[in-house]
Amino acid sequence: MNYKDYFKNKKIAIVGLGPHGEMIADIKFLLRNRVQVSLFDIRSEDRMKKHIMQLSIVGLQSIAFGKINDDELQNFDLIILSPDISMKSNFLKKSIASGVQIEYPDILFFKLAPSVTFVGVMGMCGKSTVIHLIYRMLKKSFTEYEDQGLFLIDPGSTSGALTHLKKIKNGDVVLVRIPEHLMEHYYNIHMSPYVAVITTPISFKMLEFQTYNNFIVASDSVVDEIKSNSNIPLKAKILRTRSASIPKEWNIDNIPIHSQENAALAVQTSELFKVSKDIAKEAIQGFLGLRGHIELIKKVSGIEFYNDTASVTPIATIAALKTLSKDKKLIAILGGAYTGHDYSELIKNIPKYVSKIILLPGSGTIGFRNDLSKIEDIKVFQAQDLEDAVQKAKLFGEKGDIVLFSPGFDAVGVDISRKERGERFVNAVREL
Repeated sequence: MNYKDYFKNKKIAIVGLGPHGEMIADIKFLLRNRVQVSLFDIRSEDRMKKHIMQLSIVGLQSIAFGKINDDELQNFDLIILSPDISMKSNFLKKSIASGVQIEYPDILFFKLAPSVTFVGVMGMCGKSTVIHLIYRMLKKSFTEYEDQGLFLIDPGSTSGALTHLKKIKNGDVVLVRIPEHLMEHYYNIHMSPYVAVITTPISFKMLEFQTYNNFIVASDSVVDEIKSNSNIPLKAKILRTRSASIPKEWNIDNIPIHSQENAALAVQTSELFKVSKDIAKEAIQGFLGLRGHIELIKKVSGIEFYNDTASVTPIATIAALKTLSKDKKLIAILGGAYTGHDYSELIKNIPKYVSKIILLPGSGTIGFRNDLSKIEDIKVFQAQDLEDAVQKAKLFGEKGDIVLFSPGFDAVGVDISRKERGERFVNAVREL
């Protein structure tokens, strides 16, 4: 169905603007198509001030803040959720029972888009780095082909997903970062990527609908996991990657091993699209990394401070510990809001890489603290907040130590995002 016909005369509720206004682009797109749009956000009006004027200028008149009226949502033809809003939220129960259509922008995009080449990057960590590397490689290569379109869909970006509907055409390539909580929604519409790029072991259920001319790009360890633990009869061609496959003359030995592995995934994927080695090399060597992903902030009194605020799962934190730890001279700042993940592997790995831990407050920290207390020879300190944690890290640190903020848990409170949490850490370090 043509997207214009689909949206015609629809009354749409947008629930959640996104931590940094990620839904603004899609709201503008809908308004330009003369859709009746209402925005609901659980944050306060004061918190949303910087976005209100921008939204009113483009014609959005209906905005509700604070507690969401679940009865009111039932009056809409379609509810579009910001990716940070759970489909299991209590205020959606009545709408679900009433049969109101509820969608995430990414999923709705694929329902309305023409036939495209879907490249999905998934895994517990490393997705952002890998997808941006692939995008850099393909974008430069595709400039040689006038009819080949390339689009990036990242739930954490402000470019929107639905906005691409106005330009997308048959055969275009769509790169998508797929968060874990959206995988089941892709599965529900029988969507598997043409190329599935997998950074770490995950649920492989989403790969069920791949065909014999599709591909899986993954490291040796992930491929071994797929073959030993997957009950799905996989049809796609499996391409193994390893950091050693990057030519030595590219001079990437000085970057962390996890970055080398991410680069190998990107290079292997780019080869499927006939990207030259020169373009791939230039993309890797010119890529300085993403903020909040094992990012060196400052060296203070011989102590290096790293920001890894993007790590909100135990497996991501384990990867960061392995990357930075040398002779256990590492102070880890951990903790935050409950995520529902299993932290047993992180608990097992902490004694191998960490000398001291500074815990942040949060619903997830409570049970985690009890598990940490059972570990011998690890000093654990409680911080009142992130700024206090930075001060304690400097106080207890010694020359040659590394301080790593890799929380392993989500940000605490509806009024602070992961990015803002990282910015607080960065500011606190810079003030030392």
